[in-house]
Amino acid sequence: MTTLRITIDNRKNAQLLTKMLRSMAFVKKIEEDLPVSQTENQYVQLKNIIHAIKPGSLFCEINNPVEWQKNIRDEWEAH
Repeated sequence: MTTLRITIDNRKNAQLLTKMLRSMAFVKKIEEDLPVSQTENQYVQLKNIIHAIKPGSLFCEINNPVEWQKNIRDEWEAH
């Protein structure tokens, strides 16, 4: 048995392909993932968040990285 994973550009085309595959006797099973539109929306949202972060601003409040890391460790030990 061989498994194929296919990415389709939109939901309508995915439905057409699914219908065609179901009509073929040798196709044993069809599994559907999240619709492409949801996946693209999550990708676009994450991409926008990353691009919204100004370069050099993510950890600018950390003046002493060694002390900051020690404090983080101390917080984990306290819990």
